[in-house]
Amino acid sequence: MTTRRAYDRPWILALLWAVAVLVVAILVRRFWIPLDDGTLAQSAERVLGGELPHRDFGDPYTGLNALIGAVAFDLLGISLLSLRIPLVVGFSLWLPAVWLVARRFADPDVSVVVTALAALLSVLTYPAAMPTWFGLFTVTWGLVALLAYVDRASRRWLLAVGAAAGVAVLFKVVGLYFLAAAFVTVAWARADGSRHYRTVTVAGVGLFLLLLGRMVLPRTNETGLVHFFVPGLCLGVALTVQAWRGRPGPGRGLGPLLSDGAILSVGALAPVLVFLVPYMASASVGAWTEGVFFLPERRFGAASSGPAALWTASTGMAAVALMVLGTRVTGAMARRGAIALGALLTAGLALDDYLDGAALTVFWYSARTWIPVLTAVAAWQWLTRRPEPGEGSRESQASVAVVSTAALWSLVQFPYSSPAYFFYAAPLGVLATMALLHAAGRRRPGPVAGVLAALYTFLGAGYVAGVAASSTTPLALERGGIRVSEADAEQYARMTEVVRTHGRGGDIWAGPDAPEVYFLSGKPNRTPVIYEFLTPSSPTPEELVRFLDTRTVVVINSRPLFSAPLSDDVQARLTRAFPEEEAIGPYIVRWRSP
Repeated sequence: MTTRRAYDRPWILALLWAVAVLVVAILVRRFWIPLDDGTLAQSAERVLGGELPHRDFGDPYTGLNALIGAVAFDLLGISLLSLRIPLVVGFSLWLPAVWLVARRFADPDVSVVVTALAALLSVLTYPAAMPTWFGLFTVTWGLVALLAYVDRASRRWLLAVGAAAGVAVLFKVVGLYFLAAAFVTVAWARADGSRHYRTVTVAGVGLFLLLLGRMVLPRTNETGLVHFFVPGLCLGVALTVQAWRGRPGPGRGLGPLLSDGAILSVGALAPVLVFLVPYMASASVGAWTEGVFFLPERRFGAASSGPAALWTASTGMAAVALMVLGTRVTGAMARRGAIALGALLTAGLALDDYLDGAALTVFWYSARTWIPVLTAVAAWQWLTRRPEPGEGSRESQASVAVVSTAALWSLVQFPYSSPAYFFYAAPLGVLATMALLHAAGRRRPGPVAGVLAALYTFLGAGYVAGVAASSTTPLALERGGIRVSEADAEQYARMTEVVRTHGRGGDIWAGPDAPEVYFLSGKPNRTPVIYEFLTPSSPTPEELVRFLDTRTVVVINSRPLFSAPLSDDVQARLTRAFPEEEAIGPYIVRWRSP
C-alpha cells in the first residue's frame, strides 16, 4: 500500500484523531477572556438554577449553549474548566466531519493535512466554550449532509441540512447564514432557465442583498465592504446567471425548488420548536424572539470593530492569485515557483524584526482576506465555465455548497472583526479552498498551494503557542480550574477575597459588563442584566442607587468593554453610600464599614 493510500486506513485515522483530541484536551485549560468566560458561566449557572435565557435574564446568545453549560455544571461541578469539557467533546465529534468534506475533494494524505490545518486554526486559538465554536461544529456536519444531497440527489438529506441550521441558530442566531448557503446550493441545483424560475431567483437574490446591505453597509468601512458584502454579492450574481442558463431536466424547475425550500424550512424549525417548549409553557416565546432577533441590533452600535485598512484586502488577492496561478503550471516550473515563493516568505519572516513586524502583518492579512477573495474567484470560475451535464454538474454544485457556506459563515466576523472571530470561519475557508481546487481538476493542491499552506500552518502554530504561553498561572479559585496570566490570577483572587470578606453573606452588584465577578465570587446576580448595553431600558440614576442601597458590596468596572461607564452622578452617590474602597485593576470594590 502506498503512503498516500495508507491515510485511508481506519487505525491510522483513529490514531491521528486521538492525538488531535489529546492536544486540545491539554491546551483547553489555558487562556481566557474574563468577560466571555464570565458570561458563559453566569448564563449556565442561572439555567442550572431554573431560569430561562431571555425570559429571566439577558443571554447575549440564543440559549442552547447555556443549557449545555448547565448540564456540564451539574455533572462535573461548577467551574470554568467544566464548561470546556463539552468543547473538547464537540471538537472530537467535529474532526470526522472536516475529514469527510476534505476527502470529498482531495486524496487521502491531503485530506489529513487539510483536516489538521483546519483543526489548528480553530479551537486551539481560543479554547473557550463559545457558542460560535459549537455553531461551527454543527454547520460542518450540515455541510456533510448538504454534499450528500448533492451527490445522491436525495431530499431526505435536506432535512438533516435544515436541522443542522436550526441547531446552529440555537447556539447563535448566525446559524441563519448556513441556512442561506443551503438555499443558494439548492437554487443552483434546480435552475432550469424558465421564466418563472428566473423571476423567483431574481426576487430572492434581490431580497437577500437588500437585507445583507441593510445590515452591513451602514456599519462598516471600505474593507468591511470587501469582507462582508462582496462575497454575498458574488454569490447573488453567480446564482442569477445560473438561473438564466440552467437547462430543463428531471428534478429541475420552480416546483422542485419550492419543495426543497419547504423541506429545509421544516428541518430548521423542528429543533427550534423543541427548544421552545418551556417558553411556550410559560408564555414567553415573545421574550425569546425579542432577545434573539431584535436586541442584537444594539450590539451593532456598541460591540463593533471594523476590519483594518483597505490595502489589507490586496494581500489576500495576491495570495489567492498565487495559488490559482500555481494550478496552471506543472512539473519543474511548478516546483521552481514554489521554491522561489518559499524563499521569499522565509526571507520575510527572517527580516520581520527589522521590518517592525510588517512581514507577519502582511501574511496574517492575506489569511484574513482569503475567504472573500476566494469567493470572488470561485464565482468567476462558475460564471465563465459552460454548464456541464451529469458528473460535471454535481461537481459544480458541490463547489457551490462549500464555497457559499464558507463565504456566508464568515459573516460571523461582523460587526466585531477581532482575530478570534476570524478563526470561527477559517476552517471552512480551508475546506472551500480544496473545493475550488477540485473544481479546477486538482485533487492535490500543488507545490505553490503547499507552500502557502505551510505558511498558514506556521502562523497558526505561532498564534496557538502565544495563547498558551500567555496563560501559565492557575486561577486559584474553586470556580477556576484554568490557567490565565499572572496578572489576571492575582487580580481576580484579590477581588474575590475582598468581595467575600466585606459581603458578609449579602448580595452584591457588579458592572457595567462584569459577569465574571458574580461567578468567581459565588455571589448571585439578582438582576436580569449580564451586559448593560443589551438591556432594553436602563434604570435612572435614582432607581439604580435605590437598588444598590440594599447591597453590601458594589464592584464598579471603570473600563467596560461595550457598555457605557457609570455616570459621574451615580459614582458620586455610590461613594457616599459605600465610603470604603479598594482599586483592583480596572475594578473599584466599594463597601460600608460594619
